[in-house]
Amino acid sequence: MNYSTEQQSISIPISAKFRDTALQFAQEQPNQDKAKQIYLNTLAVQVVNNYLQMLDISTTIEASHSWDSWGRMGANVADLVLTGIGHLECRYIRTGDHICHIPSEVCNQRFGYVVVEINQTCQEGKIRGFLAQITTTEINLEQLQPLETFIEYYHQFSGVQLRQWLEGIYTSQWQSVEELALQKSPQLAFRSPKIRGFEIDTPKKVWQVIEQLYPQRSWEKILPSRLLSNLDREVNDILVYLLQTTNDEEIRWTLAEVLWTITPNHPVITARRIMDLGMQLAGNSVALMVAILPKIDKTYAVLLRVYPMGTKPYLPADLQLAGLYENGEAFLEVKAREQRDNYIQLKFCAELGEKFQIRVTLNDATITEKFVI
Repeated sequence: MNYSTEQQSISIPISAKFRDTALQFAQEQPNQDKAKQIYLNTLAVQVVNNYLQMLDISTTIEASHSWDSWGRMGANVADLVLTGIGHLECRYIRTGDHICHIPSEVCNQRFGYVVVEINQTCQEGKIRGFLAQITTTEINLEQLQPLETFIEYYHQFSGVQLRQWLEGIYTSQWQSVEELALQKSPQLAFRSPKIRGFEIDTPKKVWQVIEQLYPQRSWEKILPSRLLSNLDREVNDILVYLLQTTNDEEIRWTLAEVLWTITPNHPVITARRIMDLGMQLAGNSVALMVAILPKIDKTYAVLLRVYPMGTKPYLPADLQLAGLYENGEAFLEVKAREQRDNYIQLKFCAELGEKFQIRVTLNDATITEKFVI
């Protein structure tokens, strides 16, 4: 069923600031045709960005290809990064056009396509509609879906994209553990001072932990010869190899804990981020940490932890951490004990594309975050 895109369109004023930015980008181009293309592309991106900000949809315009000088010079791109989601292509038409042309280079790897009509004076942009996917390089305006469809589509995918963490892509509210400790709580107990009873400050102590995890030197049967010949010098590589090959989740996360302690920025274990939940839990400031590790069977190991913030050494009693299915039903739960827990945690495995929620609760206060692998 078709609908009137003219009736459903949203008008957004194009400010002088938007035009100045578009002119600045256009003046960098080698010829007039490319300059015009960049000018109108930039206006379209800014119109959509302004609209999404009014809807409180998080964007990262600076991370878009259209905001990169080489990206816009090398291709006909008008993308806008939806934080944690992907690239939304914002294609312009002029008043009176009935067809929107889509460059072949943006026909895939896009979250969707929005068409923006820019009037002849470049002082108004009308968002005419949305398509999640395209099969041709030309879109007839009658094919467009209403913007309500875009909102529904966005909310289907909204949530923290954990797979992007493995590529080093994070949203601003998720910080490294070290960053948050430095800014907010230097004494925060992010990790136990000891791992399996050992302070991890020398390679020898690391080996003592490994010996506990792999009794009777069973690690000798696992490690390749290149690592066996350099046991002391290659301790980081040994930890990584064991971590990536074990099927035991307790061993996996203990090895990750050792790596976090001795080499916190090691690329294998950097997909770990923490968010300050502020004073949202009945006046108690706590932080939520999430970590993800790929497994050899193509699934993903996930670790959740809640820590006390500030000077308090323990979590408040009865604070609860729960992992929820997409429908809100709990599949794992744990509760803090009185003056006993400097963190609580949950571990589970998930498949690519799987969605889940994390819920932190204290008394009547609840915080829920959505995630997708």
